[in-house]
Amino acid sequence: MNISRLKYRVEVLSDQDGIKRYGPFNEQKAREFFEVEESLGGTARIARLEEGIRETWKVITECGDWGDRERGPPEAMKAEAQPR
Repeated sequence: MNISRLKYRVEVLSDQDGIKRYGPFNEQKAREFFEVEESLGGTARIARLEEGIRETWKVITECGDWGDRERGPPEAMKAEAQPR
């Protein structure tokens, strides 16, 4: 599997646990995961890793009410180390 294609994650907002992050995924798997959450009425979003001088996560789509959770411009969300 080409790990360089795994540039997407799905973030799900939970009432009791805060934000849970799932991934890394390729784009198709991230969209499938997101669509399931959306169909269940969940609050979720897909973020894509933008590589450059500094890695950042850019939100590309979301559903539900995120309120003020982790705002700033979504494209400025700092990349977090992902366990492998």
